[in-house]
Formats: sequence, structure tokens, C-alpha cells
Amino acid sequence: VRMAEGTHTLYHVHTLPTVVVYLTKVTNQSETWGTPGAAPRQTVPGDSRYANYDEKPLTHRVTNQGPGEFRVWDIELLRPAPSGAFPSAGAAALKPKWEEKRVRSSNVLLDSAAAVTIAPGPCAHLVVPIALGLATQTQGREKSARALAAGEFQFVPPQTGFELRNAGKDKLDVVVLELR
Repeated sequence: VRMAEGTHTLYHVHTLPTVVVYLTKVTNQSETWGTPGAAPRQTVPGDSRYANYDEKPLTHRVTNQGPGEFRVWDIELLRPAPSGAFPSAGAAALKPKWEEKRVRSSNVLLDSAAAVTIAPGPCAHLVVPIALGLATQTQGREKSARALAAGEFQFVPPQTGFELRNAGKDKLDVVVLELR
């Protein structure tokens, strides 16, 4: 989702479980249908949250109060939740933020030129850099390398290891979602 400062969405409905990953720092307001007003909230790049819209649907509209453009990934989870627990965290560098039935969210902070390797496992991964400078390389059957800009993402299938490398000069925050 990309919204210019001072704009708002039309009312719309969410009915699927969703992961939200914030990419920009702005103040926004979510107004639920039939409810008067809502308190503004500050979004922080790299924060993520889970919304159980499959259990409690939401009809709302969002206003970007700024300053600047509001960017966010709204990731709807289409598959049913599998049984069982998540495997152990894939690497010591992954700092888990939260865990739900279908997804676990972690952040990785990479110093300049630093890298971390995530071993193959049963979960798919969605990698979302919060700033410029991330290079990824998958280690599965079809090896591939890719540079990701802020606001882009890379899907890594199950049983595929990968490396995250900071190709920039500044510290880099990366959101890594483990998907079951």
C-alpha cells in the first residue's frame, strides 16, 4: 500500500489473516465503520504485526496524516494454519518479535558488510528490507542472487537456505517472516 500525505482510502473489508509490515514513519488513522473517530498512531519502519481478520473481520478506512508517503505491506495469508509448532529459530541473528499460528516475525540488524545465513528448513520465508542495501542469495536447487531495495521483498520457498548480506554502508534492518 502506498498513500500520499493527506489522502485516505475508501472503506474496505479485511477477512483474511494478515501480516502488516511498516516501511515508513508517518502518523495514520484507522477509522472503523460505524465507530466514531480513532486515535492517530505512529508507524515505525521495520515494525510488524499480525491481524486475525479471519476471526474478527474489519471494515475501515485509513488516513495518512504524514509527514510524507505512507508505505506498508499488507500480506494476506491464504493457506489454512497447519498443526504443530514452529521449528527452532533458523539463526542466532534472527530476533523473534512475535509468533502466531501461521507466521513468525523476526528482525535482523546487519552492520555494513555483515551477512547471516539461514539454513534450509520446513518454513517458507518472506524477506523485507527496510532500507537500501540488502543482497540475498538462495542456496537451494536453483541458486540465485538478488539485490533488494527498500520496500521490495523476496519469497524463499521451504527447504531452501539463504544468505542476507548488507551491501550498504549503514546498519540495515530486515524483517524476516517465517511462513508455515
